[in-house]
Amino acid sequence: MKSALELALEKTKDIVPQDDPTELSKEAKQQIRDINREYDALIAEIELKVSARLREAESQFSQEEIRQLIPELEAQLQGERDRINAERSEKTEAVRKADLESRQPKS
Repeated sequence: MKSALELALEKTKDIVPQDDPTELSKEAKQQIRDINREYDALIAEIELKVSARLREAESQFSQEEIRQLIPELEAQLQGERDRINAERSEKTEAVRKADLESRQPKS
């Protein structure tokens, strides 16, 4: 007697996978990887600048002043990350949309 798994596997053996119409082309996937790489680099650059600013502050200010400066720097960093990630989302969504539209049948 066959198990339920063996029966299910037999039934699916003859199913031919079809192309997913929402799957992106190789070119679009590469464009999105490039966009992500670019925006990851921008975020890293900003993080380095904030880190350098904090190190600079450590040599110029007291510990109490630095403690007050840290939340400001964190908020600034988060604002920049949010802005950059919003731009990234817009660009990747534009690539997705253009790729899917280019493969739609013309009517």
